[in-house]
Amino acid sequence: MASVEEKALDLALWLLASPMYGAFALRQAVRHYRFLRVAFASSLTCECGENLSLVGMWRCSCRFSYRGHLLRICPVCGTLPCVIRCYRCGITTKLPEPE
Repeated sequence: MASVEEKALDLALWLLASPMYGAFALRQAVRHYRFLRVAFASSLTCECGENLSLVGMWRCSCRFSYRGHLLRICPVCGTLPCVIRCYRCGITTKLPEPE
């Protein structure tokens, strides 16, 4: 059975660590929100102003082609796209990573 001193030490350590846990949880929630915002959007805007559609025909790096939203896990290799290229200016835009 834990003594009173051990319980007090556990409580003190938890109180010291809880702001860090809160900061980590907040950062994780912000990343998750950014990913979901793009995952539910039908388009993105490039730096040049071009509208990049996220819905259409796509080809995975494993050469599997599929129709639908870009942010979809490939059923063949299990990867998720990380960039989208603008056909107007050629710039690639990094997509948010799922968390």
